Amino acid sequence: MTELVKQKFASDMSAFSMLDREWQWLTARCGIDGDRLPREHSFCGRVVDTNEAVVVPDTRLDPAYCDHPLVIGAPHVAAYIGVPVIVHGEDGTDILAGSLCAVFYKPRSFSEADIIELGKLAAIAAALVGSRLTAMELANLALEHQNDLHRLGRLHRQLGQAERIAGIGSWRLDLADNHVHWSEQVYAIYDLPVAQTPPLEEAMSFYPDRSRVILADAIALAIEQGRAFDEEADFISATGKLKRVRCMGELELHDGKPVAIIGVFQDITARYEMEQALRRSATTDELTGLTNRAGFNRALSQTIMGARRDAQTFALLLIDLDGFKAVNDRLGHLKGDQVLQTIAMVLKSPYLAGQVCARLGGDEFAIIVQGKDEAAMSSLTETLQQDLRHCVDVADGTWLTVSGTIGVSWFEPLLTGRDMLRRADTALYHGKRKQRGTVTTYCAAIEHGICYEQ
Repeated sequence: MTELVKQKFASDMSAFSMLDREWQWLTARCGIDGDRLPREHSFCGRVVDTNEAVVVPDTRLDPAYCDHPLVIGAPHVAAYIGVPVIVHGEDGTDILAGSLCAVFYKPRSFSEADIIELGKLAAIAAALVGSRLTAMELANLALEHQNDLHRLGRLHRQLGQAERIAGIGSWRLDLADNHVHWSEQVYAIYDLPVAQTPPLEEAMSFYPDRSRVILADAIALAIEQGRAFDEEADFISATGKLKRVRCMGELELHDGKPVAIIGVFQDITARYEMEQALRRSATTDELTGLTNRAGFNRALSQTIMGARRDAQTFALLLIDLDGFKAVNDRLGHLKGDQVLQTIAMVLKSPYLAGQVCARLGGDEFAIIVQGKDEAAMSSLTETLQQDLRHCVDVADGTWLTVSGTIGVSWFEPLLTGRDMLRRADTALYHGKRKQRGTVTTYCAAIEHGICYEQ
């Protein structure tokens, strides 16, 4: 462009300049050495300051320039014409980019046509600057886009790592076509190859019946009422592995209309098994594997509430071992523990299946028996009495006999758990006084020394 200006006006020098507070930068130049000069010595500074064309036919006759350093010294400027270069922005704003000028060593007159012609060349220069700015912006946008893609890829990898560590995947159900979208970890939980996403109905088939109904109802409520859900359910993976999963979801809206359900899916099998183990340990006797006292008390309270609600009855059996102290004293606690474990195996017999059998502590056991009338209870306690009898070899040709004395208390509507335990305990120790290894059922007369003995 500066070559064209120099040729068009037969000038000695030409330049396209940009200015800051201190310098005039000769961005493009023809016939000029150097790439800048102080702004205070700049002819083009006036063009930029006034945003108008500046024409000086003879610098020696112009009071503003006659003593200018570039006039009285090299390069001895004699005439100058310059116009602003204005870039028109896409948003309608104008940006003053700099100036386009022609410089002469001899005075020269300029016509209005010269100003117009240089203005046209300045417009071309402005278009080139605008194109350059646009190209730079596009390059910056492309770089930012590339950086965004890199960041997105990094975040995606980090999210994948986080999903694998936590055992959590994300999912999306499009309501328009019921198409399901999964993250990689969801495939891992399903034990399916990545990208082989089954349709919704098939994906739901991995849940057992009850769990499938619960989750289907939760999804339906989310769609109909916008209700978020958080459900735990049993799950059978594609390889037949039984898992425990947690499924969370909420409605996604677009312009106020439901378009999808989005959520997360987590394998909580390890946590669930740990919780179940802790729950079992909290209610299970460590030595025998029977229910412990805390679990028994809870079961007795629940059984009493159920019996009152359904107008049913049940029986509570208390068992105290006879001869157990002799085993501990003569053979040690290790042998005593083996005897307790043997008694626990008796209480796990098939004829006691479905009943709550507990070790209350020491050599004291209890059974909550439901669904038996008095005749069936008599048969059960007779069998239990025989099974509790156990002989322990002392290894010197003698034996120690362990048996169980049983006290029975039947439920009545006004009785509490404490009442039933007291009655069973009263019957038990009445039986011990009369004859160890027997079964005694509590009756009202027992308080006066008369009772029913089996």
